[in-house]
Amino acid sequence: MDIDVLAHGIVAGSLYALVAVSFNILYRPTNVFNFAQGELVMLGAMIFASLTSLAGMPWLVAFAGTLVTVGCIGLVEERIAVAPILARSQTGTGWVITTLATSLIISNLVGRFWGPDPILVKPPALLSMDSLDIGSSRISSYEIALVLVTLVLVAIVERVYRTLKGKAVMAVAEDREAALLRGIDPGSLGRWSFFLGAAFAAMTGVLAAPILYASTSLGPDLLLKGFAAAAVGSIGNNRGALIAGYVIGVTEAVGAALLSPGYQEAVIFIVVLAMLLLKPEGLFGSPNARTV
Repeated sequence: MDIDVLAHGIVAGSLYALVAVSFNILYRPTNVFNFAQGELVMLGAMIFASLTSLAGMPWLVAFAGTLVTVGCIGLVEERIAVAPILARSQTGTGWVITTLATSLIISNLVGRFWGPDPILVKPPALLSMDSLDIGSSRISSYEIALVLVTLVLVAIVERVYRTLKGKAVMAVAEDREAALLRGIDPGSLGRWSFFLGAAFAAMTGVLAAPILYASTSLGPDLLLKGFAAAAVGSIGNNRGALIAGYVIGVTEAVGAALLSPGYQEAVIFIVVLAMLLLKPEGLFGSPNARTV
């Protein structure tokens, strides 16, 4: 296999894995798939691009401001579009429509405010998008950093689930009523999960922007492939999401190289479909597995 193809597949797979992890952060304490997650990724990229490229704000300040802003938007979404549905019934599925509606509202507002033109976002200082010759591969320092940051972020998220708060989230995911009887507040965890999941999505958008540009088309593309990575890696399993993200990214790159870039989407979803038909619970899931 061409090393360049593999490298670029891993870089793309890192972004898909991060989107999948943001799905998992929301899903574990709420059992809700936020279909606005892709638009939150896009919104993070657009806000960050405006703060750095247009307003000239320092990278770290803009980064922190973007995460807090989008995190608050995720919290508002939870209060308006999800909490009322779950208050009526924990098994209700009305959130499918309300989160999709949130996605459309964000997309329309962003399109009206920023317009369709993509915005160039520069990498942080000391990193560059200029290609480096590493063996027979050409890859930029920013792309190498992105892969390393992805590995560190997934390790941090997994570490958080070993803390007392993380174990409370796992308890709610396993049995909400039993967790409530033990004094755990699922509502509070749900609100925090939406804030953190939205902030994580925004961070993914910030990291993706120097490679894919900040534009309104960023959300739908990353949403589908991120959701596929979450499903293939087993919903709620962050290490599975990481591996599945790389599988999808490399499959996409190989499909584009061997066939045509026009077929890469079809190749990805054929592979994803085949994996889920063989193992519907995902590569790392078990129908009877307990997470606590």
